[in-house]
Amino acid sequence: SGKELNAVVASMRDTMKESKYHKNFVVLTLMMPMFRVALRLIGQSDAPASQQDNLTNAFGETFSEGDNAGKYATLLHTMYFAKLSEALIFRELNEAEDAAEKYFSVDRLVGLPPVMFFGKFYSGLVSFWVARETNDRKQELTKWKWMKRGAECKDKMEKLSVSASTWNFENKLYLLQAEEQFSSRNFEMAEILYDAAIASSKMHKFVNEEALANELAGHFYLETGRRNKSVHYFSRAVAKYNEWGAVAKAASLTKYFEIGDAT
Repeated sequence: SGKELNAVVASMRDTMKESKYHKNFVVLTLMMPMFRVALRLIGQSDAPASQQDNLTNAFGETFSEGDNAGKYATLLHTMYFAKLSEALIFRELNEAEDAAEKYFSVDRLVGLPPVMFFGKFYSGLVSFWVARETNDRKQELTKWKWMKRGAECKDKMEKLSVSASTWNFENKLYLLQAEEQFSSRNFEMAEILYDAAIASSKMHKFVNEEALANELAGHFYLETGRRNKSVHYFSRAVAKYNEWGAVAKAASLTKYFEIGDAT
């Protein structure tokens, strides 16, 4: 949501405390990965969730990543979603690709609760990013696989936007479409869609996704050789991340203000 992040962290902390008190270890276990990501965003933890998680749940049980079809499938699904979304936000490509590969392997085995539309959103964005970074001709099949995954996530978001809620899903659809057009080198259409995603996020009061859309637009312009224009979008992303409360994330973008005067 677009709620102020420090308030979200405080609410999560209270819920986890209450869950522990009432021995509701299922809720506690499912919340831990996202809580760790939230702490990193606000600058209260420097270690990525991928380094913190040790495949131990709140019951004190340990388990294997190979137990996809067992009772831990939902926990692994949540864990991989946390890792891939964090890696996307902090631009950690290898971690994003690894987590997304594992996420997709588990995603087909678990039911899709309504809240996990976020999984389709973030895994779609990661898929298009990985596809763009797969430039070797020998890896054409790999690139096609990631483009196909991204397109499937985009199609599901389009269905949600039409049949469920334009308010909640329109901006996410526009951003997935923008990343798809960027990955397909349709740059003029990508420009239009990035601006549409930003405007829709602002209109529907998703400040966190307005920040993300501005940031991804910044990377788009930077990677297509329009550095001065990228600074405009990165600066807006910093402002929106700070407004959201993700001060550590905002600080990580300031390096893009020192990229020179190339156009």
